[in-house]
Amino acid sequence: MTEEPDTQLTSLRAELDAIDARLLENIRDRIEVCSRVALVKREYDIPMMQPDRVGVVQERARDFARTHAMSEDFLVGVYELLIGEACRVEDLIIDAGTSVGERGR
Repeated sequence: MTEEPDTQLTSLRAELDAIDARLLENIRDRIEVCSRVALVKREYDIPMMQPDRVGVVQERARDFARTHAMSEDFLVGVYELLIGEACRVEDLIIDAGTSVGERGR
C-alpha cells in the first residue's frame, strides 16, 4: 500500500528542511572563511576584488551545472549572490579592521 499524498509531502518537506539547514550552515561557514581571507588581504594589503578567483568559482559552478543537468544560469546566479556577500563582508573587515566574529564584542 502506498502512502497518502499528505504523508509523502510531509516526509519530502522534512528532507528539504534538513537540506536547507545544511545549506544555511554551509553558507555561514563560507562567509566565515571569507572573513579569514579578508584578514589576510588586509594584513598584506591585497586588493579585496580578485577577478581571476571569481572567474574560477563561476566556471566551477558552470561545470557542475553541466555535469548534473542543472541550469548554468541558476548556479552562476547563486554564486553571484554568494560572491557579492563575500565582497561585502571582506570590505567591512578590510575597512574596519575587525573580523565578522569580533564585531559586537
